[in-house]
Amino acid sequence: MKVFKFGGSCIQHPEAVKKLEQLVQSEPLRPLIVVISAMGKTTSGLEEIFQQKLNEQPYDIGIQQLYRFHRAMIDGLLCQLQQEAYKTLTLWREKLVATLAHPTTSRTPIDKLYSEIVAEGELLASKLVYYYLREQNVACTWLDARECIKTNKGFSNARVDWVATQYWTKTSVVPLLNKNQIMLTQGFISSNEMGETTTLGKEGSDFTSTVFASVLGAQSVTIWKDVPGIMNADPKLFKKAAKLDRISYRAVAEMAFYGAKVLHPKTVQPLEAHNIPLYVKPFHHLHEAGTEITNELSKPEYPIYILQKDQGLVHLSRGVSEFFDEACLQEVIYQLMQYDTRTSMLEKDAYTLSICLSTDSYKLNKLLTILSQKFKIRYHAPVHLLTVIHQNAQLLQRLLYQKTALLTQKRDHIYQAVFCPDEKIATSIDHMLSAH
Repeated sequence: MKVFKFGGSCIQHPEAVKKLEQLVQSEPLRPLIVVISAMGKTTSGLEEIFQQKLNEQPYDIGIQQLYRFHRAMIDGLLCQLQQEAYKTLTLWREKLVATLAHPTTSRTPIDKLYSEIVAEGELLASKLVYYYLREQNVACTWLDARECIKTNKGFSNARVDWVATQYWTKTSVVPLLNKNQIMLTQGFISSNEMGETTTLGKEGSDFTSTVFASVLGAQSVTIWKDVPGIMNADPKLFKKAAKLDRISYRAVAEMAFYGAKVLHPKTVQPLEAHNIPLYVKPFHHLHEAGTEITNELSKPEYPIYILQKDQGLVHLSRGVSEFFDEACLQEVIYQLMQYDTRTSMLEKDAYTLSICLSTDSYKLNKLLTILSQKFKIRYHAPVHLLTVIHQNAQLLQRLLYQKTALLTQKRDHIYQAVFCPDEKIATSIDHMLSAH
């Protein structure tokens, strides 16, 4: 058995979906589990609609844009099953409108509403790809991942209940694979014991594929992306980024933890436990090898540069000459957990706690409001956070020359610096990448 996962950029136009079908058909090993993300920028569009709902702003235009996008996908893909797909799309829009129409109060779980809305992207994408595979006479079956991937804590960054997930996956998936050797499902989405929709967090589709692989004992997982493989810097930001041919589970998990948009931070944990190799391959250049991720403990061939732009820097203090003690730290950590906020960097001295975190969370304003009731807050946004893994001090000094760092931290082989937005940083890093 193999597991293939396709990102949204791999299915953002009809020709890409046709290429997916050819790739699936050419794979000799069966059975095959195919995990699908939302098409193109659908998740971002749904998140924007969700935010407009919270802000009591109109969101009709956003829904229409998503409807037209998927209608164009249907027109470019289907003939015999076109009317069935149109019906599915219409029902999809009606359900989305109905969900958004529910009144919200201060007691409404915002995470629950978020998951219900954004999960619709994966569900629709997998249905349209399923219709196309059927039309091409590919023997496959469709499965709602929420029947298998079970969670026991939270809604928008839910924790997997491994016992329940193992039971339901084997109960639901194995009979389907025995019937049809290709199974199509969704990434990112899950459900709790009450049957409510939950989601696994940003890039959670990657995590879904490895959950299925570990529970079912797959031979390997292949994640198809629009990049050559795992890079030592974001190729969308840095022209000189280099591909890593091989990397260990531990190293790639470290990259993801510090914000590299390569994989979901939890992706490699199930694979490492079962020693299942992971391949990240370029969807648009199928002949290229991509990156192999295994248990082999080795240092990456190049230093890793991770630049996060959507960051805010929060300084918390109690007052003049009042220590920021363990009780204060405990309170802040508790609130971060309550609002499911992931910190990118944290530093504490006697009087101040400094936290760098993402500003794209819809819960950030509420978090800051709660913290301001007990602490004095200084907040800087936007700021950039640079994390460098496996780098020497001299090159770092050159990189940050004449740049004012608001906060720095160095430990072992990892260096982090928070600084004000500076577009020249990309050029500086490109020069250093060229030197390698």
